[in-house]
Amino acid sequence: MVKVESNIAENTHRILLRPNQSTDWKMSLLFIFVIAFTCLAIGIGFAFAGATMILPFAGLEVLFVGICVYLVMKKTYKQEVITLTKEKLKIEKGTGKIDQVWEYFRMWSYVSVEKPEHPWYPAHIIVTSKGERVPIGDFLNEDEKEDLVTNLERIIDQLK
Repeated sequence: MVKVESNIAENTHRILLRPNQSTDWKMSLLFIFVIAFTCLAIGIGFAFAGATMILPFAGLEVLFVGICVYLVMKKTYKQEVITLTKEKLKIEKGTGKIDQVWEYFRMWSYVSVEKPEHPWYPAHIIVTSKGERVPIGDFLNEDEKEDLVTNLERIIDQLK
């Protein structure tokens, strides 16, 4: 998701980048509950039939599904914020809180799009300044990357 916020009075622009979320945390918990109920019901049924060794494996399966859903959901809460002013370019990355910050002079920075060698591979958007290369929006799909590049070009033209 690409969200652009502009403050014309202060001449600042903020671009918020987030991955697409197919579901929220409550629905993921409901999914885990349904899987847990199904697996444990089958395990208890087999335990009454005399196959008690099924129960630990059913519990491990529920635990494994829960861990996998948690890790996937954690990745979808990642975000990047790009702030552009007439003088500065600031990139903030993090999950829930800011983990990394890069701040550059906007005039000495440039944005490049590295096209892949093969059409199956995604393009990469790179901000370069002071010899540093910071990739942005790697989790976006191709249409969102094109939208991001278009918005960046428009904002940079406005700030000149």
